Amino acid sequence: MILMNSMNPASCRFMNANYKYYIILVFSTLLIAANQYPIFLIHGFMGWGRDELLNHYYWGGEEDLQSILEAEGFVVHTLSVGPISSNWERAIEAYTQIKGGCVDYGTSHSQQYQIIQKPINKCYDGIYPDWDEHHPIHIIGHSQGGLTARMLEYLLELEMIGENSSLLKNKHIGYIKSITTLSTPHNGTTLSFLINDKYPVLQKMSAYAGLLNNLLFKNLYNFDLEHWNLRKRKTETYYQFMQRINNSNIRTTKNSASWDLSLEGSQYFNDISKSSDSTYYFSYSTTASSEYGNIGQHKPKSNMNYYLKPASRLIGSDPSPPNLSWYENDGIVNTISMDGPHDEKIIQYDGSAIPGIWQHMGKIEYDHHQILLRKLDDYGKVDIFNLYLDHCYLLYQL
Repeated sequence: MILMNSMNPASCRFMNANYKYYIILVFSTLLIAANQYPIFLIHGFMGWGRDELLNHYYWGGEEDLQSILEAEGFVVHTLSVGPISSNWERAIEAYTQIKGGCVDYGTSHSQQYQIIQKPINKCYDGIYPDWDEHHPIHIIGHSQGGLTARMLEYLLELEMIGENSSLLKNKHIGYIKSITTLSTPHNGTTLSFLINDKYPVLQKMSAYAGLLNNLLFKNLYNFDLEHWNLRKRKTETYYQFMQRINNSNIRTTKNSASWDLSLEGSQYFNDISKSSDSTYYFSYSTTASSEYGNIGQHKPKSNMNYYLKPASRLIGSDPSPPNLSWYENDGIVNTISMDGPHDEKIIQYDGSAIPGIWQHMGKIEYDHHQILLRKLDDYGKVDIFNLYLDHCYLLYQL
């Protein structure tokens, strides 16, 4: 692996014949694990669940990362939350899928943004009903999934007067053992502003995602926007349905992923949320661009996936970045934004995990999707898979 500031300098990246010995090593360490709390994976913006996209996995691409890690002895579950929803809504969906029950976005939040507080067909048996402070969980979030994990912790430790949901009405301290973020824009991504500035119509078109789900491919990909009341009613014509979509608040709201991923939206969340003293925090940064010219701008490297290169060039040539360090990117997110919330303490991981502090695991030279084992050659897949093995082993030693 091309790994700078690696989380474990002594850790080997085994290939071919040596790989089986690495697996034996992992199995032996599991026997003396300090914990075996379940690990939950949360996808990022425009992500999907395990039963969508014809078994092309968000976590693994052609491979199924969850199954592979389970085969190595780890307890792993994949969550599926709203791909373009706000972190508040995604966090509540994650909580309900884990604990069980029916989604309740909260009275205050629902009234403020005029959404359905308790949408039908969003009830779950619960993947881990015993979840509490004595049976905590680990969360690994990619991109926006990392922000969703942080929002979930924020809501767990919040007590909101006047709310009746099991999540919002009481504090739940100690429910999360660790949060690990991969390529997460903790401080926002300039791509959000650049796209909305150049193509403001894109957020307005988000309302039509509900139409696509109704007409075309809900079983293939679900935008999960029932709470915006974008489902066609039996009593209305398609013309009436279109008129209602055109008037939907989703077209201009700040209750969306695009706001949460912006520099302003991220700063707002960083201002109200703080790290928990009992939670371990780990972050991985990704980079796939290189500097060119005289003013520090960046262009995509040759190994970046071709479909990410236009966005990478956009980020790398931003005419007004916060500063020049924001040019480096992985095709979607500014690398400088990935190490943790910049108003909190961030240190380089040195082999000793410390709760309550963001520990940066290093800068990895892969793009935004390659870190998920997607669009990689065989060498890269083994390289990244070993990173997941190393990290899951670390989580089980906390």
